[in-house]
Amino acid sequence: MKSLYYKIRGFAVTWLLRLLPRNQSVVFAGIGSSLGLCDQALQLGHRRILVVTDAFLAGSGLLDGVLQRFAEGGAEVAVFDGVEPDPLFEQVEDGVAALKENRSDAVFAIGGGSVLDAAKLIALAANNPGDLAFFDGIQKAKKPGLPLFALPTTAGTGSETTPASVITESGTKRKVVVADGKLVPHFVALDASLMRTMPPRITAATGMDALTHAIESWLSKASTDSTRDLAAAATRAIFEQLPRAYRDGEDMEAREAMAMASFQAGVAFGRTSVGYAHAIAHQLGRICGTPHGEANAMVLPEVLEAYGDAVVQALTALAERVAPDGTDADHRWLIGRVRELRANLGLPLKPEGLESAHLDEVVRLASHEAGEFYPVPRYFDAATLRGIVASLL
Repeated sequence: MKSLYYKIRGFAVTWLLRLLPRNQSVVFAGIGSSLGLCDQALQLGHRRILVVTDAFLAGSGLLDGVLQRFAEGGAEVAVFDGVEPDPLFEQVEDGVAALKENRSDAVFAIGGGSVLDAAKLIALAANNPGDLAFFDGIQKAKKPGLPLFALPTTAGTGSETTPASVITESGTKRKVVVADGKLVPHFVALDASLMRTMPPRITAATGMDALTHAIESWLSKASTDSTRDLAAAATRAIFEQLPRAYRDGEDMEAREAMAMASFQAGVAFGRTSVGYAHAIAHQLGRICGTPHGEANAMVLPEVLEAYGDAVVQALTALAERVAPDGTDADHRWLIGRVRELRANLGLPLKPEGLESAHLDEVVRLASHEAGEFYPVPRYFDAATLRGIVASLL
């Protein structure tokens, strides 16, 4: 009966994703586009701006060009650098307080997925006051948020284009997914020059996150011709360019390609949702503190294999679109290519701190997450999920 419920729920989620009203982003791309994003904010008349970031970036000098551009344009800028990895609701509340204190009329987010997720909710909450827990769910906000400008410094999360923010409850460590079309940033810059100093391990992990977005979007029951085009383009670029960016952070061609691939995958999964790799990865992050991209990489090929016959045709079609010319590509080639990429990037295969006592909890929560929110090609039974998670011990 639960499997039937999930299928009905998946059908409903599919149509909700397709009909969900959302902001439309204006995108700036290329080296130096971060300054173009500043100019856009100034041209729109914003003179009191809250920059949302994290403490590391705030002290790294990476923000200097942006802050100087705003100063030259006569804007008063307050910097809120209290966002940490897997941001808590309390950090979002602190950001809202900083926004009100500065009387900001726009939010400018600079950072990775955690920063962008927090900034999106800060901008939304500014015009929708009240308990932030209210936003848990789908399309809860009544009013649009403040104008939101997003400048990602990693290539992977896709948060700069998705209608969702993942925020953590401090007590339970539960990942709360706030889904609302008003969360999509209004203006985005894909400036690879800000990704030049990204360490190899983070480059690898965020790149595998983007790959997971692309492949799970391709397999979603909510996929369309347009999302499949984006997912295929992102997958091919990641296979080709991620090893280059990993080996040489100064390779700007690879960095730019990864920035665009991350964005394309973000647009795709923002309209289709994801699948079991994410459902499991979220639990590994909560229990073990495993970085999200690494957690996805640990289980992506195993999840694809577990889908079995339900994805053979779809994965073969994706393989044919992304494989080099002349390659005899099918679903086995694609899964093998994911394994090969994961190995070449030197990513860990097992999370630290996962114990057999955690298995039941991970299986239960991952099953619920996928069943309630993801229109996957096949719903796993508990034994299948348990086998995937047990392989990580």
